[in-house]
Amino acid sequence: MNNKYTRLSKISKEYQILKKNFQIFIKKNTILSGIIPEDLCYKNFFEKSIMYIQYYNLYKIASKKKNNNTIIFNHFYAPHQFYLSKQLIYFCTKNKKEVQLQLTYLLSCVLKNCIIYIIGKKNSGINSIINIFSKYILFNKIDYARNCCLYKGCIQKKPVFYFQNFIKTYVWNNTIIDSLPGVFGYNKIDPGSKLLISTFTKNITGKVLDLGSGTGIVGISIAKKNPSINLTLTDIYDSAIWCSANNLKKNSIIGKVLFSNIYSKIKEKYDLIVSNPPFHNNLHIESNLIYKIIINSNKYLNKKGELRIILSSFISYKKIFKNKNINYSIVLKTNRYIVFRIIKSLHT
Repeated sequence: MNNKYTRLSKISKEYQILKKNFQIFIKKNTILSGIIPEDLCYKNFFEKSIMYIQYYNLYKIASKKKNNNTIIFNHFYAPHQFYLSKQLIYFCTKNKKEVQLQLTYLLSCVLKNCIIYIIGKKNSGINSIINIFSKYILFNKIDYARNCCLYKGCIQKKPVFYFQNFIKTYVWNNTIIDSLPGVFGYNKIDPGSKLLISTFTKNITGKVLDLGSGTGIVGISIAKKNPSINLTLTDIYDSAIWCSANNLKKNSIIGKVLFSNIYSKIKEKYDLIVSNPPFHNNLHIESNLIYKIIINSNKYLNKKGELRIILSSFISYKKIFKNKNINYSIVLKTNRYIVFRIIKSLHT
């Protein structure tokens, strides 16, 4: 994937409500976390802040800024103290369990006098999230604009964070899977992964890349049937990377796990790339990501290598393949999903 980041032309509603209330936040040591708006990662909004980031793509953007602010990435399951921070600004995701994991951890790390701000769109379920934390924080709504809410809260009682309480374990087809909130396939295998796995009926050899691995169930299932493969699992989300690495060990599978924004950290070529990509990014359909996976796959495939990808049937794949030199076929089709096989083109 192209690593050149450009400034966004469209400013997010979350950033707009933050800027509108700028006088509340300035000149205080600040923690920023949750689904931090991408446009905020480009800008030096605060004099001094800690960006506690869960996504590798946002980490790469934020780390390019030249300032004295601190960036913490992939550290959520280890204790960290934010004693100097006077305020925490948390940007809501629509996944309530994911918010509980992240915000419970953060609240356990700050001092009791730290002011808590929650920002999120109404359709992210922000109001129900406020209710979930009512035992610990007394909230007041201080602004609402363009379907985006800003709440201010004072900590009444600090929660105790037990990481193990958020892990859900299930067994599918003799494969043990630990999953965390926000990771695709939380608590059970999703039907798309199950369908994609079912299409691998012949022996697989060589190097295999599971792109956007989530819990790792697709790559691990292939490796259990084909133990000689050289397996790599990648994702951009810290919880997904934890799950993938943990589940390799649990199932006695040897493999590499990498943070990668699509192909950004991929330096090798593979005989097989598999992907069950997210169809949504929080509240948005993720067709652009799917396009980049398919269009750029040729660069990362060995001769006669293939990309095996599953897409939701509501995504217009004809648009993706239109006017492109892509050698594809449909492996399996249901009412909900289509599994594509894309063979490396020798003419590009």
